[in-house]
Amino acid sequence: MSRSSRLLSLMEAIGADIKALNSGLNVVSMFASPGVGGYVSGNQYDNAFKAGASGTLAGVADRIDLAPFFVPLNFTVDRIGVAVSTLVASAQGKCVVYSSNSSGWPTNLIKETAALDFGTTGYRYENWTYTFQKNICYWVGVRHSSTATLRTIALTSAMSLGLPSATGTNYNSLLRRTLAFANAAPNPWNFTATDLVAGVTPPSIRFRAL
Repeated sequence: MSRSSRLLSLMEAIGADIKALNSGLNVVSMFASPGVGGYVSGNQYDNAFKAGASGTLAGVADRIDLAPFFVPLNFTVDRIGVAVSTLVASAQGKCVVYSSNSSGWPTNLIKETAALDFGTTGYRYENWTYTFQKNICYWVGVRHSSTATLRTIALTSAMSLGLPSATGTNYNSLLRRTLAFANAAPNPWNFTATDLVAGVTPPSIRFRAL
């Protein structure tokens, strides 16, 4: 076989592998993400991958929680926020968005909102125009200054991050660490296995479709 023929065969094989990978990613993102069927302008979407009733979880001062976020189609938003179900006077929070590295873990900070008012209930948000790219893993989360309670996605609607042990009964469902609220969010994140937390409902990070 000539050199040009070998090169052509190699390029065809690489092309087939890339096509298969993209196909696999598309299948994953179609079922492990919001918005199957397209996005409706003005509607809200979050990081749940199926329609399970939302829950609630009280915050802890200086805690950061992150969960994966996929979209099956390019998704342009104009707001990012969370739903506060139980207020705490003077409480604040910040939403964060990270890209992922080649291993799938959060890496570079894309967005950190200004402090949002968790001292009142309802949708607390910041205007932010951004387009999430299809078939890419993002990580979205929230930072707490206090103990206000937020809406979360159901555990049955969360992405599995593996089991903590061979005999474990609760799946890892989010990444968590502690950092003073006044400090900037970690950038890059620099994942470690100690970030993994099992059996906890991830925060519902809500985006309004543009």
